[in-house]
Amino acid sequence: MIGYVVRTEWKQADQNRALANYDPPSGNRSRTLVVYFSRSGNTELMALEIAKDQQADVIRLGADAYRLGLMGWINAMKDARGQDAAIAPSTVDLSEYDRVFIGSPIWLYSPAPPIMEFVSSNDFTAKDVILFNTFNSKFEDTYIDRFKESVTAQGGHFENHIWVRRGRMTDQIDAEELIAQVRHRLSSL
Repeated sequence: MIGYVVRTEWKQADQNRALANYDPPSGNRSRTLVVYFSRSGNTELMALEIAKDQQADVIRLGADAYRLGLMGWINAMKDARGQDAAIAPSTVDLSEYDRVFIGSPIWLYSPAPPIMEFVSSNDFTAKDVILFNTFNSKFEDTYIDRFKESVTAQGGHFENHIWVRRGRMTDQIDAEELIAQVRHRLSSL
């Protein structure tokens, strides 16, 4: 089973890489930022679609402990509901932004630790924050509430939560459907 999951993640990453593209607008700086963490590229596709829609700047968070592959998957499952992770960058100057979209996959019903670490390490004073997630089965409101509380503790205002359910690994929507669902969710903001 674990081998199947790891192979599926690699396959998704290859497929998603072909669709993941975004060139931020040149000239005036955006007042919106999209920050995300993604293992196999599902959340990255969502992030880049949001960035296109919002003409936003983009920052991808790196977390070596959770790279694709068996050890990354094991670490992800072990740490799934945690709030601490070694990420890069860990801090970002958010002073130029009014709105920040923050995204990650859902691991064991909770946003992944890299974004929880990002929120606790940054000043969100007077920022509107929107959480976005991709996941296979479901998320639990308890963990979304924990994210909201973290944003508030860092001075931000939690504005909304948008998400796309990919489905179980054996029966997932394709990348084009993921993008269509992101566009639909954005239309309701």
